[in-house]
Amino acid sequence: MGRTGSRIPSTGLSWDDIKSKLETETDYKIKPYDDDLNLVIDLAALPTIPRSKLEYPTEDVSFAYLAAIGKIQLVSNTEYQYRGGIFTSDSFTDKATKNLSHGDYSFIFGRWTSTGDWYRVYQSSGASTKDFKLDKKTGGTYTEIASESVDLGSNDGFINAISCSGSTLKAFREDLTTPKIDVTDTDHASGVFGVGNDEKNRPWTPLTAELLAPLTQLPSAKAIVEAEITGSGSDKDPFRPNLAQLLDKHPEFGDIDKLSVTWGAFDHKPTHPSMLITIKGDNPYQPGAVLKQIEYAKNKNLKVLKSPGDYAEAVEQYKQLRRDFPEWIAGKENYAYQCLGHEDIEPLAVADFYYGELIEHKTHYNQLRQVPDWEMRRTLRMWYERLKRVTVLSEEKKKHLKKLEEVLKLGW
Repeated sequence: MGRTGSRIPSTGLSWDDIKSKLETETDYKIKPYDDDLNLVIDLAALPTIPRSKLEYPTEDVSFAYLAAIGKIQLVSNTEYQYRGGIFTSDSFTDKATKNLSHGDYSFIFGRWTSTGDWYRVYQSSGASTKDFKLDKKTGGTYTEIASESVDLGSNDGFINAISCSGSTLKAFREDLTTPKIDVTDTDHASGVFGVGNDEKNRPWTPLTAELLAPLTQLPSAKAIVEAEITGSGSDKDPFRPNLAQLLDKHPEFGDIDKLSVTWGAFDHKPTHPSMLITIKGDNPYQPGAVLKQIEYAKNKNLKVLKSPGDYAEAVEQYKQLRRDFPEWIAGKENYAYQCLGHEDIEPLAVADFYYGELIEHKTHYNQLRQVPDWEMRRTLRMWYERLKRVTVLSEEKKKHLKKLEEVLKLGW
């Protein structure tokens, strides 16, 4: 064995480096070594590092791998006879989960903390031209917060994914390039990620699911409208926007809604009587549904806004809207990102998310404390590096870099 300062080929570290890491990064102090014998490490005398302190890959890994290293948990929802799920054992903030969906009621969850608190992506073939959805439960109250204007067959299977970054949620179907639906929501800041199934006899391969880094940019909004809320908040009658409808028969899909649009909510709370939504897509059967929804909202004296042309216009819109939606936690960067979809705005929005949750209002501080320390630090540094690469809004960039620096300095 070489001298104290020599390097171990496989690690690039010296024995002094290893001794220092053991002394500072474990839960127990190392017994001092005799200077003359410090080249020898008695492995049996080394302290045990708690499993919760161990780092492991958390991006681009399959659930099969996570199961092999003991980082998967099984969850059974006793409210429903056949529903169950396989989830990460650790909580995360910003992650994506993808899996091959086997038709109806194959779920992908993000930031799940209990059977009554989660975000979820799923497919429902009987939903009249809104078959791909993103919804949430908060304290057991069920709300639809985004849906795609599409009709899918009950046996159609796609690669589906949910992605969480700060207060932005994205749902993917078919590919991982551009989300089909997106939403801003601040009810859940962290939790476990996983997949579930509500069908007793449907094939299900949960171990093929993968844990990924947050995914891609957003499409820009075609319009921003306010909608009244319908529904009771139950599983069979969730809260949802009351949009204009025109049902018609289709030879393959049955009833279709020729006025359905692709939409996502902006920071909706179940207690608020209306929902602000950004409309991202027209009707696949009868173009012009976006204009019909605008007319419908105007006739009810609800807010209708033209999609902002740039960041400054989006910020001004947000300031005006904030007076009527005082319960919003999401800030102007979130609004600009959801409306404009520019990928350089996302790191600004995420920096605001962490600064607010860990320093400013701390609404979900206890949730974020559930995330392993090493994972939180890794995530914050990832966003810091992404923010450094932003090429627009230089003044805002500087402000938000300082916010992340403050979070990293103070800890959590």
